Amino acid sequence: MTEQFKAELFIYQVIDSGMVSYLDVKNGAVSLAELLNMLWYLEMKSDVEYTAIKKAEKGGK
Repeated sequence: MTEQFKAELFIYQVIDSGMVSYLDVKNGAVSLAELLNMLWYLEMKSDVEYTAIKKAEKGGK
């Protein structure tokens, strides 16, 4: 994995989630700030889902 790809990986996470398309990013239809906000949302969503799974494993306690 190249250093450039590692630096841009967060962009692909947002694209993979379906929140934006590759063409939206390539054509500049979304700003870097918007991409970061989407990434933060995805990370928050992942944390909430992880917490819910762990809570369910413990019997909902």
